[in-house]
Formats: sequence, structure tokens, C-alpha cells
Amino acid sequence: MKKIIVFAILAALAAAPSWAMPVIEFSPDPSTAGNWSYNGAIGVLSFDQDIAVDKAISSTSDALVNAHVYLPSFYVSGESGVYSLTTLGSSEIRFTDATGSVTYMTGSLGNGYLNTIGTVAVGYSQFASDITNVQVTPEGQALGSGVLDLLSYLSSPDLDFDISLQGGNGANYHSFAAMIDGGFSGTSGFSGSMSVPEPTTIALFGIGSLALAHRRRRVQVN
Repeated sequence: MKKIIVFAILAALAAAPSWAMPVIEFSPDPSTAGNWSYNGAIGVLSFDQDIAVDKAISSTSDALVNAHVYLPSFYVSGESGVYSLTTLGSSEIRFTDATGSVTYMTGSLGNGYLNTIGTVAVGYSQFASDITNVQVTPEGQALGSGVLDLLSYLSSPDLDFDISLQGGNGANYHSFAAMIDGGFSGTSGFSGSMSVPEPTTIALFGIGSLALAHRRRRVQVN
């Protein structure tokens, strides 16, 4: 069985196309005040930490859905619509239960970019392996989440990170760039996603399919 999995990995890596699909999607709870907040006086972008997983592998029924997501704050530098993001304090992204007491997965978010278009902004970019040192905890492995099970099969999983910020307009400015360049403050909603970089995506789903099939056979035999 191990040889079959190895051959499947090699075949998938060789045949992988240049696309990636989000494996984890998240956003603030719309019934709460969760959002992004930019402090123009000190150039810091932060998040109200009421953020939840919306979908895992495009499914709303995965066991990771509704898990709590912690995002680090950033120092924003640059001008004229293209900015750099530098994590402040801990660079850790963390997935926990609703109480924050049980951790399912962690990862280290590197520095990135923030590109603005009108009243919206997009942080980081796909195909960059933005989140490294991804670790699924024993509690995450026991959760029964398809996406965490799949990530556990990769020896050194990395994730691309994307975040879309809405808003960025107020009484003193009319675009996201004007807010940052003018040193103003603002707040609004956002959404984000994490993807497995290519060519790992196809290998990931290939391994997952084999593992699930193997698990079914074991259950039938037992």
C-alpha cells in the first residue's frame, strides 16, 4: 500500500496543472462586529478576532467549519496603492475550537503585500507559500475534519494565503490607498482563504482519496 501511495504522489506531481482551489475559507461572523481595523496614526492593520471557518474543501459540513481563526496584526508600509505587510508580534495563524482552548492547527504567516483598488484591498497572493510550518495537532487529527486529515498526509505542508478587505472610505478619504497614504483610520468587513500551492494540490487530493479508500476497506474487513 505504501508503494502505491508513493507512486500516486509522483504521478500527481508530474501531472499537476497550474491552478489551486481554496481548502479553507473564513470570514467574521456577520451577526457580530468582527472586521478589520486600520489605525492610520501608527500604520497598523488588525482584526477583531471573531473569525470563523466558513468552508473546508468547498464544504460547509466539514468538522473544521465554525472553528475559530486567529490572524496576526500587520504594520503597513509603502505608498500609492502598493504596500508591504509585516506581521507584528507573533506571526502565528491558529485554528481552535469556539472557546479558544483547544488548538487544531497552527502555521507561521510570512510578510506579504497589500494591493488596493478603489475602496477594496487584497492582501498576499496565491502560489506564494505564505503560510509555512503548518502543524495539525493530535486534537486536529481527532476532529474528523477532511481538510485536516488531508494536510496531515503532507510531510511539510505550506499554504497560500489571501484576504479581501472591503470598505476603506470615509469622511476624509474616498479610497483604500487615500486612507493609508493620508494616515487616516478605517474599518469594515473582510473574507479570506487558504490554498495548497501547486503542484501539491493534486497530490494532496490524490493522497486523500487513496487514504479514504483504504480506510473504507479496513472498515469493511473489520
